[in-house]
Amino acid sequence: MAKTIIKASDEKAAPKTVKKPAAESKKEPTIVQAKPTKGSAFGYRIGAIALWLVAIACEIFAIMVLLKNFSIRFTHDGNTNMVINLIIFIVLDLAFAIAAAQLWKKANHISPPSKKNKFTFYLISELGVIMACICFIPLIIILLKNDKLNKKSKIIVTAIAIVALLITGLASADFNPISAEEKDQAEAVFAEDTIYWTPFGHKCHLHQECSSLSNSSTLYEGSMKEAIESGRSSICWYCRNWYETEHPDKQINWDELHLEELTEEATKTDENPAGTEGTGSETGD
Repeated sequence: MAKTIIKASDEKAAPKTVKKPAAESKKEPTIVQAKPTKGSAFGYRIGAIALWLVAIACEIFAIMVLLKNFSIRFTHDGNTNMVINLIIFIVLDLAFAIAAAQLWKKANHISPPSKKNKFTFYLISELGVIMACICFIPLIIILLKNDKLNKKSKIIVTAIAIVALLITGLASADFNPISAEEKDQAEAVFAEDTIYWTPFGHKCHLHQECSSLSNSSTLYEGSMKEAIESGRSSICWYCRNWYETEHPDKQINWDELHLEELTEEATKTDENPAGTEGTGSETGD
């Protein structure tokens, strides 16, 4: 079976093939060359702020519906019409808030905040969670105090708003924020290395044959800068061991790189959600 290598930056170029021994029947993954990040951190932040403002506007419209100052007529039943309006604005609020948070996290990976001031660092890193609270908590409080909906409708709409808050908060949180200092150091340490990652994984890999990638049909390759800007700031457990073996003279303080300490099981779970794994921790299949 031949390995197909696709360079995303050159769509007209014909795929290159690398001959493999006939005895090897395992299908090789498609390697996609990562493209440089489009847009700037500033642009992504402006887009995020604009979407958060739209989300807050949806919340305000929902509050106006509750106060009977605004309504879109869907039915002649006042209570049912109010419930429909509220659900629509809550869903729109959720969609715009999540979209804004993704743009903000993208900006943070392109240009992370400095960790010199920890309060500012976590404020900027987790602003999406703060905005999720702003986009839903005032509405939930007014819902709980409102007496214009019947009891059943009030319970249903309040439950929907609380679930929307939880979903938005989880989608907006950055569970592994990286600082400007850590990003610069990681890029310097691995400046000459090719980094690999999967479309849906959360970690980057230092060599293509990593066993935790054995079930991935598509791999992206690029620089450490491109990997971090794609949201992969953690190095695979297997790859760290492999890199130390292949580069015994290269002294690396992994903790200072903010490449989180991982267990073997955590790496399997991230790249092989079905619970399958490769056969070797260094060479892969």
